[in-house]
Amino acid sequence: MIWIVFAAMVALSLLVLLRPLLAAPARAAARSDYDLMVYKDQLGEIARDVERGLMTAAQAEAARTEIQRRMLAAVEGDKGAKAAAPAKAGKTAPILIGLLLPLLALVLYLPLGAPELSDRPYSGRAAQIAEMKERTATIQAMVERLAERLKQDPSDGKGWAMLGRSYRALGLADEAKDAYRNAVTLLPGDSQSRVELAIMLLDEAEGDTLPEEAVGLMESVLAISPDQPDALYFTGLSAAMKGDTPRAKARWNRLLLVLPADSPARGQVERDMARLDG
Repeated sequence: MIWIVFAAMVALSLLVLLRPLLAAPARAAARSDYDLMVYKDQLGEIARDVERGLMTAAQAEAARTEIQRRMLAAVEGDKGAKAAAPAKAGKTAPILIGLLLPLLALVLYLPLGAPELSDRPYSGRAAQIAEMKERTATIQAMVERLAERLKQDPSDGKGWAMLGRSYRALGLADEAKDAYRNAVTLLPGDSQSRVELAIMLLDEAEGDTLPEEAVGLMESVLAISPDQPDALYFTGLSAAMKGDTPRAKARWNRLLLVLPADSPARGQVERDMARLDG
C-alpha cells in the first residue's frame, strides 16, 4: 500500500502522456524506450515541484526512488523482450493525471475535511514509511466517508468520479471501476472519468485485441473532446489492430497536431504510423 501512495506522489503535476499498446517484441522494445523518456521527464518535474513548494524533500526522495526502480524495470524488461519470442500483445496505459491531486481535492469535497498533516524533513526510511502509513490511513478514512455519503445520495455523479479516482489511488480496481461506471452514467459530459475507466480496462486486458468497452469509452470521449490525446491514440490503435489503416492514420495524424512539439510521445506515434505502411 505504501508504494501506491509513493506512485501517487510521483504522479502529482505530471501531464497526461501516451504510452503505446504494442503487439510484438519490436514494439515492446520501443515501449521501453518511450517509458525511459517519460521517467526522465518525471525526474525533472519532481525537481520543479520541490522548487515550487509542491513537494517536500521527503516526498521528492520517495518519488525519485520509485521512478529509478521503474527505470531499472523498464531496462530489464527491454532485455527480456529482445530475447523472448512473441507471446501476446503488450499492454500499457498512459500516465494519467496525478492521483494524489484528486485525493487532496477530496478533503475539500468532504465538509469534515481531514487533519492537517505537517511536513517533516527526511530522517530515514523507517520514519518515512511510518508517515506514509499514517497518510494512507487518513486517505482511507476519507474515502470511506465519501462512499457512505454516496449510499445516501447515489445521484451525485461528481462524487462517484471522486470515489473512482480515490479507489484507484488505493489500488482497489474493482471498486474503482464500479464507481467510474456510475460517474459515466450520471455525467454524460465527463470525459475525464471515461478516459480513466478506459485506461483501467486497457491495463487489465490480455490478448491481441482491445476491450470493446474501453474502445467505446474512448470513442465517446472524442464526441465530447475531439482533441483528447489518449482517446485519439487508443481509437487509432484499435483501428490499426482491425486493419482499418485509413482510420488509424486519421486519428494519429490528428494526435500529432495536438501533441506539443517537445512531447516524448511524438516519436512513438510516428514510429507506429510508419509500421502501418510496413
